[in-house]
Amino acid sequence: MENERKNIDSELKFSWKIRWILVALLFALWSSSFSYAQDNDSLQQENRYESIDFKKMDSYIRFDGLEHARQKTLKYRNNIFEMTRQLFKKDERLWFPEFDDICEEAENLLKWIENEENCLLILNNLIRRLEYDISIEENAVCRLALTKILSIVKDKRNVLNWVVNDPIELLKQNLKVWDIILTHKKLNTFDLWSAALTSFDDEFPTDFTHAQIFIWLNEIWDIMVRQSTTETEKWHRQWVEETSFLSYLFDSDRCNAVWCDVIVLRPNPEILQFILDFSEWIIGFPYDDRAALRQWLWLPNNSNDRYNCVEIITQWIQMAEDSGDIDWEMSLKWKIDENVIRLYYDYLRNIIIPSFKGKTFPNDFFKRPELFRTVYSCSLNK
Repeated sequence: MENERKNIDSELKFSWKIRWILVALLFALWSSSFSYAQDNDSLQQENRYESIDFKKMDSYIRFDGLEHARQKTLKYRNNIFEMTRQLFKKDERLWFPEFDDICEEAENLLKWIENEENCLLILNNLIRRLEYDISIEENAVCRLALTKILSIVKDKRNVLNWVVNDPIELLKQNLKVWDIILTHKKLNTFDLWSAALTSFDDEFPTDFTHAQIFIWLNEIWDIMVRQSTTETEKWHRQWVEETSFLSYLFDSDRCNAVWCDVIVLRPNPEILQFILDFSEWIIGFPYDDRAALRQWLWLPNNSNDRYNCVEIITQWIQMAEDSGDIDWEMSLKWKIDENVIRLYYDYLRNIIIPSFKGKTFPNDFFKRPELFRTVYSCSLNK
């Protein structure tokens, strides 16, 4: 009887051991499955980020196709009769309406990112990718569309970095000293010169009518610019001056603008010093009110010690002679690479820059991405 009891106890102990072993195996399998699920979720999040390609958005693909088709018809629409009609047409193109669908889809694509732990890293990666897309895009208007998307991503990053969600403050975050600011203003009164500039052709949906050089933020954090204008701060003379950006735009005794679209351009470092030195040297020189008219009539520009807003940047633009110099102690491969760089700089110095010196329209900056890179766009109101 006792032997039977011992056998029964042994069987019970063995069965419990089997149960514990099975429980341990099930727990191990559950842990593995949980870990895999976490890895899978992480992979899905990573794939979700990697799948964001703004150039593949339906709105951008549609815009790209329409823009290339529009470019092919420009020569039929840019005739003297159409230009004259545009001169008297009311201009309501503000807040970049051509990019409305692109902005809406881009905003929707970015909604989930702000809840991610590594949201700033994701946004920085998207910014780098967009900057690359802009650098290789050949169509100028498509570059502006990508710049608008880039601005949305930059604004989201800055807001998450506790920057005040105000257009002026966000603009300041994206300005670097000596950037070029282009503006398209809506004034309370009719502006003949701006109307003439916007009616010149239809190459760009939004025409920019003024160019300024950002020089610093003053002691009260106002954006200070160097410009040539008819709406000056002192004595209302027409000349080259340094002034407050917002005062110039919105003061009632100056432009008295209602709205303003802004594009920020970053000059090639190789030409930057020449722009700064020349624009500083000509402070106080008179404004040239005929420069844009001469270009509008396809007449050659002439140097007359008078400068409009674009000429203070383009008139004496040049590149240092030692740009692209090479070190002959390098390997053959690097010599070849450096020779390519030298050819590129020679191309800029001898072909691109001389053809750009006579330009007087703000829109002309968009045609030379080798010299001026678009980095930000926004809209401001009074």
